[in-house]
Parts: sequence; structure tokens; C-alpha cells
Amino acid sequence: MVNLRIIFHCFRRSFASMRVLNVAEKNEAAKNIAAILGRGQATRREGLSKFNKIYEFPMTLNGTNCSFIMTSVSGHLLNYEFSQCFRSWESCNPLTLFDAPVEKKVTVEFEPIRKTLEREIRNCTHLLIWTDCDREGENIGMEVVDVCRQVKSSIQIFRARFSEITPAAINRAVNNLTTIDERVSQAVDTRQELDLRIGAAFTRFQTLRLRRVFPRALADQLISYGSCQFPTLGFVVERFREVENFIPEPFWKISVEVIRENGEARAVFQWKRGRLFDKTCCAAYHEHLLENPVGRIIHVQQKPKNKWRPLPMDTVEMEKLASRKLRIGAKETMFLAESLYTKGFISYPRTETNSFPSEMKLQPLVEAQLQDSRWSGFAQRILNNGLRPRNGKKSDHAHPPIHPLKVGNNLQGNEARLYELITRHFLACLSEDAKGAETTVRLLLGGVDNTLASRLSSDEGEVFEAKGLVIHQRNYLEVYYPYEGWSEKYMPMFQLGEILTPDKIEMIESRTTAPSLLTEADLIALMDKYGIGTDATHAEHIETIKKRLYVGLQDSKFLVPSQLGMGLVEGYDSMDLAVAKPCLRAELEVDLKAICEGRKTKEEVLQTQLSKYKSAFEMVVREACKLDIAIGKHLSQEAEIIPDFVGEFLQRGPGAGGYQRLCACPSCGKDVIIRQKSSQDSNVTIPNTQPNRIRWFFSCSGFPDCKYAIWLPDSVIASRVIEPSGRLAIRSVVSCKPDCPAEGRLIGLKFRLGTVLSNGYVQEDPDMEYITCLLCDEEFRMAFGVRIVSSGGNAPSNTVRRQPPTTSQRPPIQQPQNRRFTTFATSTQRPNLLVPQQPPRQLLNIPSSSASFGRANNSSQGNDDSNPVVCSCGIPARLLTVRKEGPNQGKKFYKCGDTSDVCNFFLWQDSSSGSFTSNPVTISTDSGLGSNSGDVVCTCGLPAIRRTVNQATANRGRQFYVCPNSAPGSSEGCGFFQWADSTATNSSACTSFHRHRGSRGSRSFRGGFRVGESSFSTEFGDGIGDSWPPPNPVGRGGRRNRGGGGGGVRKCGLCQLPGHTRNRCPSAIQE
Repeated sequence: MVNLRIIFHCFRRSFASMRVLNVAEKNEAAKNIAAILGRGQATRREGLSKFNKIYEFPMTLNGTNCSFIMTSVSGHLLNYEFSQCFRSWESCNPLTLFDAPVEKKVTVEFEPIRKTLEREIRNCTHLLIWTDCDREGENIGMEVVDVCRQVKSSIQIFRARFSEITPAAINRAVNNLTTIDERVSQAVDTRQELDLRIGAAFTRFQTLRLRRVFPRALADQLISYGSCQFPTLGFVVERFREVENFIPEPFWKISVEVIRENGEARAVFQWKRGRLFDKTCCAAYHEHLLENPVGRIIHVQQKPKNKWRPLPMDTVEMEKLASRKLRIGAKETMFLAESLYTKGFISYPRTETNSFPSEMKLQPLVEAQLQDSRWSGFAQRILNNGLRPRNGKKSDHAHPPIHPLKVGNNLQGNEARLYELITRHFLACLSEDAKGAETTVRLLLGGVDNTLASRLSSDEGEVFEAKGLVIHQRNYLEVYYPYEGWSEKYMPMFQLGEILTPDKIEMIESRTTAPSLLTEADLIALMDKYGIGTDATHAEHIETIKKRLYVGLQDSKFLVPSQLGMGLVEGYDSMDLAVAKPCLRAELEVDLKAICEGRKTKEEVLQTQLSKYKSAFEMVVREACKLDIAIGKHLSQEAEIIPDFVGEFLQRGPGAGGYQRLCACPSCGKDVIIRQKSSQDSNVTIPNTQPNRIRWFFSCSGFPDCKYAIWLPDSVIASRVIEPSGRLAIRSVVSCKPDCPAEGRLIGLKFRLGTVLSNGYVQEDPDMEYITCLLCDEEFRMAFGVRIVSSGGNAPSNTVRRQPPTTSQRPPIQQPQNRRFTTFATSTQRPNLLVPQQPPRQLLNIPSSSASFGRANNSSQGNDDSNPVVCSCGIPARLLTVRKEGPNQGKKFYKCGDTSDVCNFFLWQDSSSGSFTSNPVTISTDSGLGSNSGDVVCTCGLPAIRRTVNQATANRGRQFYVCPNSAPGSSEGCGFFQWADSTATNSSACTSFHRHRGSRGSRSFRGGFRVGESSFSTEFGDGIGDSWPPPNPVGRGGRRNRGGGGGGVRKCGLCQLPGHTRNRCPSAIQE
């Protein structure tokens, strides 16, 4: 304990008045605490959140004048979320979510609360946390601390601990301050992160799959999974199966009746054998007794009998009693209890304690109830006789049992009913047990040897027993009678050894009955028994399975599983998985307690639990058909056949192996991970040479806040990250440098069959894999346009970066004689960070004039069937019309043939045969950068220029050819590359990296231009390597240039991209 007197004494010399920011968990709690501490002097003002007011009042503590500012949050201020790139359900393989980065952020609706805290803490010297004193409250308090420390790191933080909002409890708390228990807060963080990862992975898989398998029944259904939800559902399904599969069996028993006192009293004796399931056997006994009806009383005993008063009320007992006695659901019960607590009528309602501490003063609590006429007489009697609380064995060492604090005469509705239950229960547990006397009489029939009084049967006869009850003192039942009773049962007088003949001996036939379906009270008891959730979350889990339509209510009382709920549980059971059983979640609850007690760390528990659920998820994906069969059986509907749906899932996102990290982002420090971008459209015919439309790239997990990315070429059909632990049996193309940012991680690439790399690697077999370090393989980076540049920002200097050159860096180009061609706009921005070269926008247009490539005239051919316009994807472009009002309204243009606009292709129809720009590009032989070669022609149909490797690498001094419209790191040109000493010529350009999206049988190059009969063509074989870089990612975010030095070209006023004005902006054009 830290005494507030010691805290404030340190500042008395420096501050005449201190300002202390107090934060409660709810506005009602803040209001009541401020009223107590402020002694009626608190003034209210508005905060930035209209639901959370601010109360300010002066206080004098230990002779020091203080100014207290009291405000509140509304429950959890922060929540765990995945990074932006993982939030879309279609963005990644659900398996990835077990490892994907998460962050705890303020949700949008609580931004006003965060701003209020930041504004108020700036002028305060201390922060005092008044949140509820349980796990969740400790975590909420820590969230408040995190927000305030971001503004004022030097703030001093203290914790007030209390179990009720009464003047005594609040003043005691403010004078005995403690610190926040970070271990308890970490336990909640662990639980929240696990719930997010496990729930998101299973929910996405279940929902996306089952919606497609059962489109008629589940098209709009959210099929969620939770590690508490499904065990809770499992309890309901298990009991329903017991009832459904129950087969009643007949049984028989013998009953004996004796009538006394002229028919006014009767005693019914029950057979000590109980019941028999053999009718013939029971009939034989019955016949024997009828033939020998004389019996003797062999045992008469009268002993005290007590009915125990209830234990003090904990949360689970409150929920069960409210459900059984008041017919109030668990969720509403907790809501009402929270309301009563914040208004000061009851103590804290979330407690696991069922025994009153010895030091707790109970007499004032009972005296307060003397003002309520309903039980004032009973309260006075127990005060006179002395309080005798019955104590249980559970204690959370944080809060006492639930008890009333003041009279609730003005309460209404269910609040009043729940308050009455709590108060009567409290008074009952302080009273005495009900007392009575029970009489037991045993009768022996069918014989005369009655020497053994306690035996169940003898050779001479059968034993029957009857019991009676007389109540002497009702005690606690006087106040608890609305919820519990004790009935007397009159027993006539019998004498030991008395001989008598029964008035009736009959054989009764009956049948076994099935167990009853679960009620909410029964379900809460099972959840508590098996450790599913906590006393504070039971109601929430039950409400969730109701909301998801997994269970419903029968007769407004009994829980019955739905067809979907039955199918889900049976599907998982058929896989021999425990995801619908209580064991996995119970183990987690044990681990969370271990974190609170310091026996385990958050990291240990996360690793252990995620490993278990990840293995279970992988099995679910492999055996998903069993889930389909089970659900289909209950829905009476055939499952739709979905070819390779599971395989499709495993190929989504950052690889089938889950979250694959390459290195730290040089821009923001978060993980750079491998990802996929899929662009599929059923309305677009994909050429046979394009087996998939998936793009592989490395992206910062902080997207969209950080747009760092490295795109791999189109020819890559599979990619993975190889951890250092998996490198033992793998031989890399290069050796990693000691300071490699990838920390020893390699990448494995598979290209399309026939792809040839410049270093001689040929993809001859689908199982072959090109292993290299993306950051250390300089030859690979050069071939694909990746280079290391000096860091001018927050990235380390040894980080690989992609950077387009400025115009001044480009080699001067001389226009060849009798040639006319165009290029597209070039960005002159020079970013500071390692920015991957964005995919080129293949808008190059080759005029269809004579072979001499003379100047094209103004006429242009239409987009007929024999001469179509093809986008950069290699498919026919779409012809659209500008419909937006403006100077271009009615004008026609071409866009990418894929509706998702993969390659960002754009071309006006009236310029499809002319120049894209009016500025010709010339080609020259610059001795410093390269020379023109008349023998090697790039993919654009232009003479390639020769350059020399100047970097200190194994290829230093080696010459190579590139497109004249390209420069290192540029997004321009066709991306042509070929070593000068290669034996291949223009006719065998398959050793180069260039774009080829035409059909395999075609000998015409198809890029983002019209394919005419006079277009330049080369002979390409199978397996052409695609150009680097690939097309821009879809959306504006992927097209923006990263910031950096150098002057920028003019950009569009709408999309901020260069190359056009707002009147020609594709973003403003509608079909």
C-alpha cells in the first residue's frame, strides 16, 4: 500500500495546489465518486464525449490543497486489431491470422474520450485510476495510463481499490492508494489477442466456405467461432443429444400404504430395493407379499433435520438464481446488477467470493435494512440474536460477496426484483438454518424373522421405509420464502416391534424419463464447473450463441440447438477435434491465472495456445468436407460442389505457411511480409499462358499507413520465405552479408515453366525452386530493378530500396532515322525510402505504318476484330465512354480488360494509332552510360542501348542491353534486359525479362498497344520471363509515388498522378 499522505508530502513545498486527474470505468461511477469526495461541491462540465462528463472539485488531503478532476471512459478504450492489410476477409489466408501483426488501438467511437484524457492530463500532476477492481478493470486502467503517458510521460500514476461506492469505501480507497497490477492487465491482453486471432481465423474460414457450400441457407449468415462460444454451444448440443437419443425403459416397483387415525393419516412405505426392470421378477415378489401380508416395525428413529441457509452470493449464483427464480436472462441480470452497483445500491457484482472476510463489518449493512418494512422485522431479530454468516470456500481476494448497501424503496421493474433477491439472500445467509425433526420408520413384510433392523432385505421378507418431517424453526425461510420452501410431511405414530397388516400392497409400473434440456442456469453451472469463461463473461457467451442462431429457446426456458449449431458441433466432432469441448478453453483459463500470479508470461501462453489452435485449424481446412456433410445432413440440403476450395484458401495471402516475415520495414520498423494480390474476373478470358492471375510482392504490414513494397515479376508463380532454421539443407545462389536486414532469411521462387534468368537458371521442372537472398543478390536485384541506395530518412543505410531515377539521370537518347515512337510521362520525384519500382504502365503505341517506321499521320484505325487494342495484361481492352459532364463527355477510351484494372491501362480511342505524347524521345550513344546497338532490339521494337556494370560486384565491367526508354529503377519502357556477351540475339530474346501476355502460339508481341500487321514482332518461345516491375497495385494507394527530393512533374488534380490532367483522369470516367 502507498499512503496518499506520503505521495503528496513530496510536492507540498513545490506546489500550493496540485491537480489530479481521476478516471472511472463508467460515467455513473465517476458521478457518484465525485459526489462522495467532493462533499456536494463538485461542478460539472462537458467533455469532448457527450456521454462522459467531467466533475471538478477541491479536496484537502493531509493538509495539502488539491484540485480533483474526475472523468470516465466507457469500458475498454483500446482494442486489438490486425494491421490494415489483414483486415479484409479476402486479403489473406486465414491461417496467416495466427501470426499476423496486431496492434491495440483506440476505436473510432472512443476518440472523443481519448482526446478528453489527453487534454486534461496536460495540466495535471497525478493520474488516479478508479476502474473496477477485476481483471478487465485493471486492463482498462492500463489503457488509460497508456493514453495519458503518450502525452505526459512523467505523470505519476496510482490506483484506488474499492468494492462498493459508499462514502466509507471511497474514502478508505483514496487514503490507501496502490499501483496497477500489470500482470493482471497482461492476462487480459493475452486473452484478447488469442480471442482475436483464433476467432478471426475460424470465423473467416467457416463463413466464407459455408456460404458457398450452402448458398440458399447460409448466404447472409455470419458463422462465427469463439473459443468460449463453441464449448458453450457444445454443452447445449450434448444435452440435446442425450434427450434425443434417450430410449425410455419400463420398470416396476412395490409400494405399501398404512392408514391410521380413522383415515386421517397415512404413511406410504417405499421398497428399499428401489425399482426392477424385470416385470416377472417384480411380480413374483409382489405375489409373495400378498400371500404373506403381515409385517413388523423393525426400526423407528427421530433425529434433528436442518435445511441449510444459502451461501453468500457470488456472480455465478446471482446469475443462476435470477434465471431460475426471476426468469431473467444472464445478460440482463449483469446489466441490472451493474446499474445497481454504479447507483450505490449493491456492492461490486463481479466476484468469485462466497465468504465474508472476518474483518468485514456486517452489522451496519443489516441496520440499513431496518428502514424497509418488507424485512425490517427479520433484520431486527437477527441483530438481536447475533449475525451468523455461513461462509463458503471460494475467494478471489479482491471483492466480498454481493450484498446490499442501502434501501432500494424507489427502484422499479426488474431492478427492484433483482435488488430484492440480493437483499433477501444477504439476510438469509446471516440467519440460522431452518430446523426440524425427521422420523424414519422401517417395515418388514413377508416373514417373521425381524432380528436385523438395518438390513435391506432378508430371506423371510422385504424391507420398506417411510419418512416424515416436522418443522420446529423456520429461521432463514422467514425472509427467503419467495424463492425456497420446506414442506412438512406428517408421520403417524408407530411402535418398534409393532405387528401390522398394510392396507394396500401394489405393484406400480412406470418408465424412465429423459433428462431435461438445459436452462440458462444449468448452462452457467456447467460453464463454471469446466472453467469456460469467467463469472463476468458467462452471460456474454450465452447471448452470442443466441444471436448467431446457434441455439434458441423452447417454452421461453430451455436451450435447444439449431440445425446449424448441431451441424457445426457434429462436424468438428467427426474430425476428432476438441474445439467444441471445454478442455482447450479451460486450459487457457488456467494459463491466464498463471500470468496473474507471475508463474507464466504472456509470450509463453500465446505461443502454447496458438500452437494448439493452429494445428486444429489446419486439420479443419484439410477435412472441411466433413463439416459440409454434417451441416448438410441437418439442413436437409445437398452441399454445393466447390472444386479446390480448400486449395484456394491455402494459396491466399502471404503463402500457405502463414505469416512470413522477410525483414523490418526501413520506413516504419514493422514487418515486411510476403503477400499475394489476386485479380480474377469471370467475365474476362484468361489466355492459356496465364495459369493464374496472382501477383507476389513484399509489403509492409503497416499498410496503408506505410506503403513500402517490393513487387516480384509476373513470372513468379510461387514464393516463400525460408527461415534461418530451415536453411541447413538448402543451398542459396548467394551468401548473405553479415549486416543483411533479412537476418539470414532467404526467399524461394518458382517461375513459369521455361523461364530463363540472366544467370543461367532455367525453370525446367515445376518443383524446382530458385533460392536466393533478395537483399544480398545484387545480380538478381539488377535484373529486376532493385538496388541499394543511401538512406535519407528513417531507414537504415543497408536497407534495400527501389528508387526511380530523375530525368537528369537518364542517358540522352537520340532518335533513329525514319522512326517515330512515343513514351509516357516520367515522374521526377526521388523518394528517400527504399521504394520498389512500380509496375510500368505499358501505354507504348507502335504505329501501324510501313516497315520504315515513318511519321504517322493523324488517321487512326478503329478497334476492329482484326486489329484489337490490347492492354498490358495481354487481353482485349474495354472500350468505354466518358459520361461525366466536361470537355471530354462522349469521348471514347480504352481501359484494362480486367474489371479490377490490374495494369492501369488507359488510352483514348482517337489516339490509339497515334502518339501518346507529343514529345519524341531521341537515342544517343553516351559513352558513360551505354551505346546503341543495331543488332539487339528491345521489346518496344527499338534498338537497345548498351551499358556497363560499374558496381563492385562479380559482374563489374560486364556489358548489357536495355530498352532506350528505361533507366535503372525507372517505371518506363518495356523492361528489356540482355547480357551483351550472351549468344542470344534479338530472335532469341527469351533470356530477357520482358512482358509477354499473348497466347503461347502467337508470334506477335502484345503489350498496351494495338497489334497491327506492321507492328514489330519477334519470335518468342514458351516460358518468356516477364518484365520487372509488375503493374501497379489496384487503387490510388498503389499508384502514388513515395515522397523524396527533386522537382515533381505536373499531377492530376483528382488522383494526384502524373501523365494526365483532371479532364482526362480515368478515375473520373464512368462506364
